[in-house]
Amino acid sequence: MKRIGTIFIILVILYSVYYDLTIGTLPNGLTEVEVTTIEETETEIVTEEINASVPFDPFQEVTVEPGHTVLSIVEHLHEGPIPASIQEIVFDFQELNGGTKPEEIQIGKAYLFPVYH
Repeated sequence: MKRIGTIFIILVILYSVYYDLTIGTLPNGLTEVEVTTIEETETEIVTEEINASVPFDPFQEVTVEPGHTVLSIVEHLHEGPIPASIQEIVFDFQELNGGTKPEEIQIGKAYLFPVYH
């Protein structure tokens, strides 16, 4: 009975490792089409709501240097804790820069980064 239990546990662990390495639990780009369609619709709705009720937060133009990321630059612009989630920072960055994704920023180019109060 112990052998069957041990074999079962080993099979479950092997299957979990296989599933994590092949499909994974994090987005891998394969589902990007579905997510993009949903996000575009949500973005349009949110953008309309923002434009109707709340003006945009202030921003600052920064030239990207080697090793900088959107999050590191936004953290550098604030002295204390940032009152926004990473998702909000990414969304605001894309809105300020015409849809440029944070992973597509280039060294030497200037981008607008959100400043939160």
